[in-house]
Amino acid sequence: MKFALPARLLRALAAVGCSAGLLASCGGGTSHYDKFVPSRLIVFGDEYSALTDPKSSGNSANYAMNALDSSDTTNATLLCSDSSRYIWVQRLASYYGLTFKECNPNNLSSSKLNALMQAQYGATERAVEAQISAFQGDIGHDALGSNDLVTVWVGMNDVIEIYKDSVTYSSTADKTTEAEARGEALGRLINSITDTGARVLVAQVFEMGSTPWAKAQGSSEAKLMTSISDAFNQGLRTTLLNDGSKIGLLTFNDAVANLVQYGNYETTEAACDDAHVADIDNASADSNGYLDGSASLPACTSATVPNDNAAKKDLWVDGIHLNSYIAHSTLGNLAISRATSNPF
Repeated sequence: MKFALPARLLRALAAVGCSAGLLASCGGGTSHYDKFVPSRLIVFGDEYSALTDPKSSGNSANYAMNALDSSDTTNATLLCSDSSRYIWVQRLASYYGLTFKECNPNNLSSSKLNALMQAQYGATERAVEAQISAFQGDIGHDALGSNDLVTVWVGMNDVIEIYKDSVTYSSTADKTTEAEARGEALGRLINSITDTGARVLVAQVFEMGSTPWAKAQGSSEAKLMTSISDAFNQGLRTTLLNDGSKIGLLTFNDAVANLVQYGNYETTEAACDDAHVADIDNASADSNGYLDGSASLPACTSATVPNDNAAKKDLWVDGIHLNSYIAHSTLGNLAISRATSNPF
């Protein structure tokens, strides 16, 4: 004798099967979750994400201390493919098997260079808006689409610009209000990118008050820079349409804070010598939204530090830039973890 299960119980069992991912298809779908694997990585932002290749040699420099080719005893040849000196977006690209034109040691053809570097030294939020607009209008490549992973990390130079401009922003309230507005503008920009179908990893600004440059200004000034940083992040977080499936918010601010407080690294000195650092004190934003700095920073290598211990133990390569050996490996792993987590 056969008994029919009540319809309500059948529906309940079907729901359990779908939520647990036990059925190959539920409600007409082919699967509960399809892992996102990008065919391109597009990088927007400032020098914390940038590779520079002025000679188009495919062996670019970064702004976070560069590795050297040990076969050249004159220490004159960079080795951008040394994974111990990758910046965070290189680690992310490597995970997906994608290659930047700026670091192409195997001389891959242009059709196989699917990690596209748009980030530039000194960029503020305003400059990133222009970067994205220029990318979308460039007929030399496809516009952003559903197979793309986009990274955006910007705001550090906004904090510096706002902090230094006491004419336009004369009070602490003026400075934090401006920073929050720029964070909101970045949030709206990120939201608009998702309209193309692309997934976005956007990183929060770390506390600029924790940098050696900020600390050298005095404790009250460092505290002010941290307040400006926090305001930028507040504006970003409250504006993002972050449902987890299109936008991944990277808590780089927390990661850097943990390295500063608990990482057992040198946090007050800079690894690179004075001849190979950015000139933050004299930097100012141009009409395109870029802070001018020093062209000498990409010449910072493991040979321009006092000793190997400094290259591996100093958290900062200069007054504001993070060491590739320490910080960027942490940030890269954080980005990979977020990019590969369900449902992104």
